[in-house]
Amino acid sequence: MKIALLGLGQVGRSFLRILAENSDYYEQRVRRKIEIVVAADFHHVLHAEYGMDPQRLLYYKEKGDIWGTGYPEIDRESLFDKEFDVLVDLMPATSDGIRARDLYLTSFGKSRDVVTACKSGLANFWPEIMSAASSSNRRIRYEATVAGGVPFFSFIQECLRSSVVTRIVGQVNSAANFVLLSIAKGETFDHAIEEAGKLGILEANYHFDTLGNDSAWKTVITANSIFGSALKPHNIRFEGVEGLDPEVPGLKYTRLLAEIAVQDGKIVASSTLRKLKQSDPLASLKGKGLGYTVYMNGRAPLTVLEFNDGPTETATAVINDLLLL
Repeated sequence: MKIALLGLGQVGRSFLRILAENSDYYEQRVRRKIEIVVAADFHHVLHAEYGMDPQRLLYYKEKGDIWGTGYPEIDRESLFDKEFDVLVDLMPATSDGIRARDLYLTSFGKSRDVVTACKSGLANFWPEIMSAASSSNRRIRYEATVAGGVPFFSFIQECLRSSVVTRIVGQVNSAANFVLLSIAKGETFDHAIEEAGKLGILEANYHFDTLGNDSAWKTVITANSIFGSALKPHNIRFEGVEGLDPEVPGLKYTRLLAEIAVQDGKIVASSTLRKLKQSDPLASLKGKGLGYTVYMNGRAPLTVLEFNDGPTETATAVINDLLLL
């Protein structure tokens, strides 16, 4: 399987590290090798017809310039002139999602599948992207968009086929909740942002996290994917964590949570600040990690949690989507 890897930030570097360490194992599992034939960051697009060494890419990226790998550089406009099977989008989100939409539509039109960890395109243009994939007979996988390394869409779509899902509540943005709980402990907003950056859990534009955009995007993707709606971010109510007063009663029990439910036959979605009971499984995340609870007709709810979720876990979900393809 030949891939074009776009984006070598924290998730992209984790992707390279994992692939370098486990490529032989993955090849044994699926009897195909994942080969990076195009690799791009903000400055360069490199191409190697017979594949690149992920360890070599990682080494030079961490030194600051992938141009040092010696792989030939190409123009961005010639990306789809090169032969590859899957486009992997690990680039930073844009507020309007247009970059991602156009990239995916072009990929489908050029007979390429897509694996993405980028949220804004799917959140803003879900019907257009899914329709284009279907009409082109291509596939798009997006496990890493909502819950990082937590098995979310795969779990619900494969393990809960016999159940009628009626409601999902999740902590889908660890950065915002980390900042919220840091403020509740008396830390400044700026210090909380600095610490979240060290953990590698912030978007390139951290305001996407702290103003609530990221969680809203994930809420919309969940609603559209699991419940078959066609929501966009402006259709839902969402909040962020900027400007919180640390003296607000119960702030340490408050979380920014996504919620999607079927009410009177309609899909209702929001991403808002809510107080949790200490007995709620989501409260055990303590602001870090990601997780969700799925409510279903006629059976007990199920909760899936990952207590520390970061670039490595997200990259693992991306690679899992490639293996499933």
